[in-house]
Amino acid sequence: MESSERQPVSLEDSVRQMLVEFARAFERGDVGALGGMFFHDDALIFYGTHDKLHFTRWTDVERSFQRQSEFLKDLQCRITGDIHVRLLAGGAAACAGTAGFGIHATMGGVRFDLPALRMTCTVERHGAEWRFVQMHLSVSDRPFLDRVGHVLESA
Repeated sequence: MESSERQPVSLEDSVRQMLVEFARAFERGDVGALGGMFFHDDALIFYGTHDKLHFTRWTDVERSFQRQSEFLKDLQCRITGDIHVRLLAGGAAACAGTAGFGIHATMGGVRFDLPALRMTCTVERHGAEWRFVQMHLSVSDRPFLDRVGHVLESA
């Protein structure tokens, strides 16, 4: 099918694609690309499982991504589960989530595989672009947290 014959992408699919692009940029440690996906204001909310991953400003999220790209080696990041999307405000915003956000890497000399992190987010649309205004990633693997806690505490 030629590009002129392609079906238009639904808003829901464009949100799904954004999450896939987030995973790819995170895997590359591309903080610049990640920065283009988030609003840069003091109302941004980003929460992870560890208490050192609770931020409400872009500068803090950016610093966290920079540090994670330094700590995480041999990183592979994929979304392997379904991405559920609910449009809000007539398509001006959306909530999305997956239980299949997978990270495989080495941190502090410890190899770990987390194939099913939970990821939820809220995005706002401006023109054709979506931007994250809220994100939550959670690890349900307590043994993993116990193994790498020393690295997280030193961060």
